[in-house]
Amino acid sequence: MRQRRAGGGLHRSRARAGGQPRPAALRGGRGAAHACGGVRRGACRRPHRRGRRLATRRGFAGPARAAGAAAARDPLYGRDRGRGSPRTGRPLSLGARLAGAPLHQGARAVQRHLRRLGPHVTTDPTDACDVAIVGSGVAGAHAAHGLAAKGLRVIVLEAGQRRSRAELTRTFFANPVKGPQSAYPPDPFAPFPEDDRYADFYVQGGEMPFIGAYLRLVGGTSWHWTGFADRLRPNDLRMRSLYGVGEDWPIGYAELEPYYERAEREWGVAGDPRFTWGAPRRGPFPQPPVPPSALDLALAPALTQLGLTAGLFSHARNSVPFDGRPACCGNNTCVPICPIGAKYDASVHVAKAEAAGARLIERARVDFIELDAARRVSALVAKRPDGATLRVTARHYVLCCHAIETPRLLLASRQAQAPNGVANGSDNVGRWLLTQANQDCQGLTRDPVLPYRGPQQTSGIEQMRDGAFRRDRAAVGTSFMNSGWSGNSDATRVARDLIAQGLKGSALVEGLNQRVSRHLRLNASAETLARRENRVELDPVLRDAAGIPRPRVTFALDDYTRRGLDEALKVNQRILDAMGATYVTWNAPYLSNAIIAGTTRMGRDPAVSVVGPDLRTHEHPNLSILGPSTHVSAPVNAPSLTVAAMAYRLADRLGAPGGLD
Repeated sequence: MRQRRAGGGLHRSRARAGGQPRPAALRGGRGAAHACGGVRRGACRRPHRRGRRLATRRGFAGPARAAGAAAARDPLYGRDRGRGSPRTGRPLSLGARLAGAPLHQGARAVQRHLRRLGPHVTTDPTDACDVAIVGSGVAGAHAAHGLAAKGLRVIVLEAGQRRSRAELTRTFFANPVKGPQSAYPPDPFAPFPEDDRYADFYVQGGEMPFIGAYLRLVGGTSWHWTGFADRLRPNDLRMRSLYGVGEDWPIGYAELEPYYERAEREWGVAGDPRFTWGAPRRGPFPQPPVPPSALDLALAPALTQLGLTAGLFSHARNSVPFDGRPACCGNNTCVPICPIGAKYDASVHVAKAEAAGARLIERARVDFIELDAARRVSALVAKRPDGATLRVTARHYVLCCHAIETPRLLLASRQAQAPNGVANGSDNVGRWLLTQANQDCQGLTRDPVLPYRGPQQTSGIEQMRDGAFRRDRAAVGTSFMNSGWSGNSDATRVARDLIAQGLKGSALVEGLNQRVSRHLRLNASAETLARRENRVELDPVLRDAAGIPRPRVTFALDDYTRRGLDEALKVNQRILDAMGATYVTWNAPYLSNAIIAGTTRMGRDPAVSVVGPDLRTHEHPNLSILGPSTHVSAPVNAPSLTVAAMAYRLADRLGAPGGLD
């Protein structure tokens, strides 16, 4: 094996007899040399026709046209600047970019060449790519899509790996634990919280256990989200101005609105224009609404009796076939996984970004951010599962690692130019942690309400989500949980109880139907206010399976949020009473496992924020952060659509002339 440099990047090629590397592909007729080192349709014994089909199927282009192109080709991105393959016009393969591998050998050859590269892969600091993105969830996928569509050279680094929907669905079925993480096999290389083992991941430093659930795989945490696709309301962005609590966002609704519209079109959001949840609209939803569930309809008379109104949620869930994905068929396993792909997840836009020319490097766990003497980011240093190190350079860098991994990475990147961690000169990284606080109220209704038919949540109470009361207590969103008392574990738990009572056979089936069909649970989710003391930091002693310091989380719930939950509990108890429910119970407030935000928040004042309104860090001009970690508040309207909207906003800014400077 012999090394040679071409265009500033490290390449390896097989040596011929005498120690000379094989020539690259040349123009010419019969007998001209191929990239493989053979001669066209003569001495070369490799199956070129089959190889080209395989390469095209997997996104790899055919052989390069001329040896002279090698010097002008970007060493990591692997194509002539601004263009694709000289022969096909398609972007070249990741394997070709990294290793100079013969392009028609397929994915296995690419993997072999990656392994042969050894522990250090160096790329040219100016030619590697325009934008390097860390993370492939909603934030990273949409940013990559928006940037690649503008012709920028984009590389996405993902610590996790691609997983097929069939594989994940089988894992869920086989897992006796049916929580939000149950479809996703543990990954020692890229650890994430596991169901019933949050204490093994988070080091708890506060008065309330923190149980934020997120994933590390291609597509990110969107694989197991509920699918809510609501915009933040304008008032959510002006809490300090309107209600005297919290903080105002440094951007307004009018600036976000066109990007909300684009994100809704990309997802194919299904919604009812009568229910906007406080967010003005200029046009219809892309898809008709997901219909109300049987449980929603059963609750309607009681709500009317109490003077309450319910509305349909907007969903990133197909109500009709869209974008090659089917309509929802009501499997009721939205969390942890939609087995048919009717619910949107970010793997959709990972694929679209790749089709637009972006390149994904999976199993590349970024552990360190390098700074140069001018305190600009000079490289991302990533580990591979085989122990190799990958060093990626770009003109601009975007962190899209969600609200736990982003501060972990910044804090772990301590160096002479950043002794407290990257972007942390003001000690705000990891602080201002946001989530929501939940409380469930449940009972056994007099008549069947028929849960488990349709998505897990389709409707909720319109009241208590906004108003002057937010001066004194938190806004609360109450949802009708179409997943019974305890979600996917209801049937097994109830069956176990009935078997203990001596029921079996048809009597057991009938008893199970009678019980489960009358399970009603109302979930109240309250906003929390950002507090500097609520934070994520690195534990000084304990490490995870990858050897990285574990996240130590401190979170305390204030009286503002507790008062909001108290008010919601009174309303929910009245609903259960109107439904003739018995065995009515409720739990103590607990922190949401679905919402994590705020740990690198936006602001105009560097003393209390990490990034500015444009999402660039205050301290490093070529580093941006995208995702819920930049959010200033965590209102009851879900954050995911805002993340996608902000991604396209960032792509427009970085893709504009001079945007990367």
